[in-house]
Amino acid sequence: MVTVRFIIGLMALIFFITFGLLNMEPSVTLRYYFGYTFGPLPLFFALLCAAAVGIVVAMVFSVFEQLRLRSIIRGLKREVVSLKLEIDDYRQSHPEHVIEKNLSGPDGGKGRG
Repeated sequence: MVTVRFIIGLMALIFFITFGLLNMEPSVTLRYYFGYTFGPLPLFFALLCAAAVGIVVAMVFSVFEQLRLRSIIRGLKREVVSLKLEIDDYRQSHPEHVIEKNLSGPDGGKGRG
């Protein structure tokens, strides 16, 4: 699996390098607020920067989501521990034959009918 990922990554890298080399002509000027401009610069550089900003924004949001999910997991683990303790307390306070009688129903597990 590592080899497959490496090959796919290498192919993507080669694709992006050749895309950049084929689009070197400076044809894009970026204009910002307050009259600030940047350029002219190659089209691939503008696209690369936009993709990098998108990746960083997505990573920031995913970090916050992972933190939220980890806190939910911690809460659920605490609940599981408390429920296991409750089950152990119940088993210690009720003998086994009482538990089986309660599970089988009021007629002693004979069924209806």
